[in-house]
Amino acid sequence: MTDPTNVVVLGGARTPHGTLLGSLADVEAVELGRAALDGLLERTDVSGGDVDWVALGNAIQAGIGQVPARQAVVESSLPNETQVTTVNEASGSGLRAIALAVDRIDAGRADLAVAGGFESMTNAPWILPDYRTGRRHGDVTLKDSMIMDSLWDVNLDVHMGEITEGLVDREGISREAQDEYALESHQRATDAIDSGAFDDEIVPIETGGETVNTDEGPRPDSTLSDLADLATSFRENGTITPGNASKLSDGAGAVLLADADAAADRGLEPMAELVDYDLAYRDPDRFNEAVGDVVAGLLERNDLAVDDVDAFWINEAFAAQSVYVMDRLDIPREKMNPSGGAVAFGHPIGASGGMLTASLAYQLRDDPDVERGLVGMSVGGGGAIMALLEAPE
Repeated sequence: MTDPTNVVVLGGARTPHGTLLGSLADVEAVELGRAALDGLLERTDVSGGDVDWVALGNAIQAGIGQVPARQAVVESSLPNETQVTTVNEASGSGLRAIALAVDRIDAGRADLAVAGGFESMTNAPWILPDYRTGRRHGDVTLKDSMIMDSLWDVNLDVHMGEITEGLVDREGISREAQDEYALESHQRATDAIDSGAFDDEIVPIETGGETVNTDEGPRPDSTLSDLADLATSFRENGTITPGNASKLSDGAGAVLLADADAAADRGLEPMAELVDYDLAYRDPDRFNEAVGDVVAGLLERNDLAVDDVDAFWINEAFAAQSVYVMDRLDIPREKMNPSGGAVAFGHPIGASGGMLTASLAYQLRDDPDVERGLVGMSVGGGGAIMALLEAPE
């Protein structure tokens, strides 16, 4: 077994998920990050001056301004002296920020750290590549930075969805299996919202004279027939549709991490223990499979089996990827994203790691039947990242 970290989770907070051009459309990315930071501090017994370091993920940075995580800290109630790092590792940005905070605490360079991520896919700008010298005549093509910076594999010059169609071909994953998985994700997400499972973690956002305090995206009235009628997105005869892939969305989330001994000395009660994390990489066209690698590797490192884990909060970039991971590792469907996932809620690229980790921490705090969980995702370029959390002893 690997040496466990000495890191605990003291708190978590996230904004609601907003769909593309939806309820959070008028809220800039940095403001979402600011809201998550302030909401997190409000939910803990820690003052901003006690935080030694902040790391925030953000993936779509075109036009957002320099050092976006620093902007969020300056706009928040944290002191301006707070040390901060911006992390950009595509979908893994938020969880990578958390992993960096874990390393910093374990190295003795911080007692308390905040980590997570923020993203507004709605507000990602269009850009004009190669236009600095101008154009004498002819057409000019705008590029969508949302796609370029987060959904496009530059090494292969192809959309991540097209790569996932390759996984579908190799593994023989049917359209029906993907649609069935997607439908259940919507149903679980709706049930979780209706039960109030996310109420404690959500930071309400004021925008346009209204308060947004509920996740946008889950469709309780969806049917298999509805999903089957959707056109495919990447191949004429493909299987991936807007209904069985993650939604484009906006959001932010963060957790407060601490050295376990430092937390005990301050009388702070942990929500969860962050036991370990791991990474895995493959060729860029096998990024989906890296998720299976990192789950298997993290379990092996900690002498655990799938049966020892009560909940798998694995980002649903594509339903096909989730079906593949379940089949490869024999993960029971009831343990896979028990409260729904990105197919229903959305995947605000750099924010998802912070948002999912916050949700798992609350589940470990509140659900006596969940004592251990994994949280993580695939990463563009062929990677994956995963963390192991346990309920505090």
